[in-house]
Amino acid sequence: MDMYDARPLSTLLKRGQWFARLPADLQERILASARLRSFAKDEVIGLEGRQPGALMVVLTGLVKLVRQVRHDDEALVYICEPGFWFGEYAVLTDRPALVSVIAKTRVRLLVLSKAEFERIIEAEPRYYRHFAALALTRMAIYLQAFVHSSSLAPESRLKSQLALLYRLKMDEHGVNAPCELPYSQTDLASIVGVSRQTMNGLLHELAAKGVIELGFGRVRVLSPAALAA
Repeated sequence: MDMYDARPLSTLLKRGQWFARLPADLQERILASARLRSFAKDEVIGLEGRQPGALMVVLTGLVKLVRQVRHDDEALVYICEPGFWFGEYAVLTDRPALVSVIAKTRVRLLVLSKAEFERIIEAEPRYYRHFAALALTRMAIYLQAFVHSSSLAPESRLKSQLALLYRLKMDEHGVNAPCELPYSQTDLASIVGVSRQTMNGLLHELAAKGVIELGFGRVRVLSPAALAA
């Protein structure tokens, strides 16, 4: 990627805590080695169980991460907004990808292939820990999400999942304030594992308590503390 492209991208990516905290040289190596790619809405970017992987960050649009739970049935894991990095597991291991990656809208990504990642690490092994830190932080959050999703009543599962989705977004941007999450009622029903009708009732209960505010295809978290309680 030439410097004309790298400057505005660097500014955008530094809004996220993970990239902003990287050594300047590693930031430059990632930008020099990565490639810009565009995908149409609903286009498959990567498939669960396939190799090789890549580390990617959303520049524009929305990307959804999903898991196949049964034949022709998928469960939503997360919706990636601009500035969100994903695919760290695939580049750090030789194992197949854990999730499928699908463009929820038309998207533009910055893609660091596994081969380019390995070239960076071979040239400077100490940089491996920065990528590992990203993966371990995410792993802890996803593990907590799994525990909550399998052991709580629907209302508690919803509150826990909203709290974790909020945390993923806030950890990346380094703020602690009300924010919007790009999830529809159907999306949240898939994550929590209830019907859309049940989800509608649960969301309106939280909205009536002032914990969230409902919008079209979005949920605004007003009281993170109430969700985490």
